[in-house]
Amino acid sequence: MSLLEDRYRFVLRLLLPASYRAGREEEMVAAFLDGAGELSDRDNPRPRASEVASVAALAVRVRLGSTPALPRYHVLGRAMRLAAVLGLAFHATLGGVWFAGFLNAYGLRDRLGVDVPGALGAAAYGDPGSAARLLDVAQGFTGLLGAAAFAALILGRAGTAKVLAVLSLVALYAGTARTPGLTAGEAAMIVLSHTLVPALPVLALLAGFHRDAPAPRRPAWLAVLPLAAAVPLYTLLSLLNGRAAVAGAVERWAWTWPWMDETGLACLALLAATAYALTRSRPASVLPPALVLLIVPVALARAVALTGPSAGVDAVALTWAVQLCGLLACGAALLVRAIRALPPREPVAVPGEETAAGR
Repeated sequence: MSLLEDRYRFVLRLLLPASYRAGREEEMVAAFLDGAGELSDRDNPRPRASEVASVAALAVRVRLGSTPALPRYHVLGRAMRLAAVLGLAFHATLGGVWFAGFLNAYGLRDRLGVDVPGALGAAAYGDPGSAARLLDVAQGFTGLLGAAAFAALILGRAGTAKVLAVLSLVALYAGTARTPGLTAGEAAMIVLSHTLVPALPVLALLAGFHRDAPAPRRPAWLAVLPLAAAVPLYTLLSLLNGRAAVAGAVERWAWTWPWMDETGLACLALLAATAYALTRSRPASVLPPALVLLIVPVALARAVALTGPSAGVDAVALTWAVQLCGLLACGAALLVRAIRALPPREPVAVPGEETAAGR
């Protein structure tokens, strides 16, 4: 065996499951060697970066597969795609809430004659006609990118959904990083805690909806459901914010603050989904592993928050700790359920075994 062949085989063993390599490794190695040309061991040949990248992409498609012929990877692929759909739906809803706050900041509430006590929405940023104001307006409309990405995915346009979701994540990073009046350390902490939660669904979308994955088949009316849910959610959050902002009630309502931000709302949604998954879902459902994937970034975001300042209110830090403990407990219970329901590993076919058995 030449040095190059040995290295090709090492790459395949490192990235591809044994059940997949059993019937394809020899053919793949032969194809790689044919494309490499005449190289000797003295040349210290190595697999090209493009070849390693192609094997890595193949590994993702196999391990997040769409064919029932590999049942374990089929379940993992379905769980990854479900996590992407659920995560994008949540962030599409929050995008609608942010957009409502943006409209409120620019006086639409006054023009429509609608008065919601404590309505969310920061004040307009920058002077009228300035570059800062233009950037702020553009940033406000990016809240709809998440809703557009979710709608595209529901309508079967996974490629379009990927582009919109990545743009939404980039806009979120940019908007969080440009918060005025923060030191570099504070900005880094905010960026880390506020972007961990939306990053996972985008990664799940990119990895789970590969070219071999089936297009989502869901009712078209689901595409507008997040924006419809954003209206009552915005009203509820505004009312709670108005109650908490009343003079003398700040300390008394401090425990509600950790439930009203993005991570707190994600925690509430995951706790409710976990209760459903553990009591009503079928044993073979892909919901438990999908929820485990979604719990990880939310728990990390709360852990990051606990390492920072708690605004001098003990109730805030205590609530963060309670949320983190609840997420960890839910994640552990769901992980046990998911592992128990996971199909066994596929048997690895030994070359020549079928021939010997036939004799």
